[in-house]
Amino acid sequence: MTFPDLAVNAIYTVLCLVPGFISLQTVTYTANVDADLTEFEKSTWCFIASGVSLSVLYFLYVVWMGLTTGRFEIIRSIDIGWVAIVAVYPVLLFVAVIVGYVSGQVYLRTLGTSTTPQQETTR
Repeated sequence: MTFPDLAVNAIYTVLCLVPGFISLQTVTYTANVDADLTEFEKSTWCFIASGVSLSVLYFLYVVWMGLTTGRFEIIRSIDIGWVAIVAVYPVLLFVAVIVGYVSGQVYLRTLGTSTTPQQETTR
């Protein structure tokens, strides 16, 4: 039984947005930020975080293939079937958590420290 192309595209879209949502939740948890984001802002950050997670996973794949074959090619064609998605998806979710954690730590070290009030010293 085959699925219509529209259904397959909808499934791929949902599967590709989940890592961004996980990254966004990891950032807010790691940085201890109470983010009052609108639905549009959440969607935008999820798109961005999903793109970053997918890019990191792709470049990990490129490095792995370069090490195993001895040929480093930045652009490799990937034909992913359903079985490969099931095998690789947990790795993508793990990469999304790592991206969220690193982003949260960067936020804490850059923006988080500048928003805390400085204590004044009096003489």
